[in-house]
Amino acid sequence: MKLDVLAIGAHPDDVELACGGTVARLAREGRRVGILHLTRGERGTRGTAEERLAEAERAAAELGASDLAFLDCGDGGLRTGPAEEDALIEVLRAWRPEVVLGPPPADRHPDHARGHRLVEAACFYAGLARRGDLGDGNRGPHRPAAFFSYMQHDSFEASFVVDVTEFWEAKLRALAAYRTQLYPLAPLDRAAGDDEEDDDEDETAAPVTKVSTREFALAVEGRARHFGGLIGAELGEPFWSSRPLAVADLFGVLPRGVR
Repeated sequence: MKLDVLAIGAHPDDVELACGGTVARLAREGRRVGILHLTRGERGTRGTAEERLAEAERAAAELGASDLAFLDCGDGGLRTGPAEEDALIEVLRAWRPEVVLGPPPADRHPDHARGHRLVEAACFYAGLARRGDLGDGNRGPHRPAAFFSYMQHDSFEASFVVDVTEFWEAKLRALAAYRTQLYPLAPLDRAAGDDEEDDDEDETAAPVTKVSTREFALAVEGRARHFGGLIGAELGEPFWSSRPLAVADLFGVLPRGVR
């Protein structure tokens, strides 16, 4: 059950939208990556909890995640108390990731900022020998080496950007699994206007939300292109770290592309 990386989201589709390319890249490189959703999105405007569970399972498979789990921290008012901390601590100690990817400190959706506080606290408390259940089912204290925040709605000054150009199609397939939630992002080689009639038909049966609009889908790609351009890549996903980054190979972090 030992993981290299655990990507945590407040809701199903958060991880895939914000760092799906990074998850796919890590998995393709041989890292064992898990996904944990803090809620089932049960209070979302579109789709049922059961539908979102099935969508999350398909999305995780598309990204190559080896493990998938859910907690019940309360969608639309995410709880961050001791009970939720203990539940997350148990997952961290069971899966023992070295790196945790999670929500940013502040964002448009209050659940995202609450999720950040919960993940940040649990990552620290999981390393305390006298915090939580240390019985037979628990492997003892474990504190991840790093907690990096991905970008969601609101922007921040990125600490680093991951080149996800080669893994964008895997991200698109994962996002396409969330049929109840998202406007489908077109593959990069699809001609403009293709299948627009089918997309419109899919949207007529459910209320329109921000993430279900074409504008939001275009913004996801636009942001990836912006941050990719900053590092000399076609597409990139930005992350924020509260602590300095340890760099063993200075040449390994140089930007690519035309100077």
